[in-house]
Amino acid sequence: MGLLENKFIIVTGAAQGIGFSAAESILNEKANVLICDVDRVALEIAEKKLSKFSENVIFSEIDIRSENSINQALDKVKSWNHIDGLVNNAAILDINNVETINEERWNKVIDTNLTGALRMIQKTIPKLKKSEHPAIINTLSTQAFFAVNDSLAYSTAKGGLLMLTRSMAVDLGKHNIRVNAIAPGFIDTRMAYTESGEHEHEMESFKDIYITNGKIPLKRGGSPEDCSGSFVFLLSNMSQYITGQTIFVDGGLSCTY
Repeated sequence: MGLLENKFIIVTGAAQGIGFSAAESILNEKANVLICDVDRVALEIAEKKLSKFSENVIFSEIDIRSENSINQALDKVKSWNHIDGLVNNAAILDINNVETINEERWNKVIDTNLTGALRMIQKTIPKLKKSEHPAIINTLSTQAFFAVNDSLAYSTAKGGLLMLTRSMAVDLGKHNIRVNAIAPGFIDTRMAYTESGEHEHEMESFKDIYITNGKIPLKRGGSPEDCSGSFVFLLSNMSQYITGQTIFVDGGLSCTY
């Protein structure tokens, strides 16, 4: 018996990285899963991998900036009488500061990383209300709490998503809908690559500050698999009295700020 057996769960941004690992773990716990992503090629690759070991998975391309696109994705699970879990993981990275970012880029990052999560929540609330133990998880970042260079729009969006998580927990508590967040630190995903193509975990400055000098107490970068257990826990009935909270999956990074 799986921790999520017979549950119906939606995961956005699930074709690769943290989202893919979370979706894989959720499927391993016997849930029915709708996997959504804007990247069609990555989604096709994910489908080939995950369809081999589970018949309880549906795939859909989605752009969470578009209400129509969200509706089309949700049409694929019209047969679900209720939704037990929503994982808002879709996001885009941005490397800009206050002097370099333009309004168009700012709006795209905020629309994707913050407003897109709100759209998904609003669209799924009616069926979440029908679940016995409904849960929403928003994927944040340690940058929701700690500012870094050249991450103005991304950090602002993630900080907004933190408050959205808390506010939604208050608003939706009367419906028994729990809303929590996960804040990954330095995780080995496509977002770990710099503009020059260098992996941040391999940079000498990263090794010196975070590994050698222990800014990350566990002295290593994280993997998507390091995050997946937290998603399963917050979606499961093991966390029935937890809402409005954030779990840091950062190797202890947040302890050293």
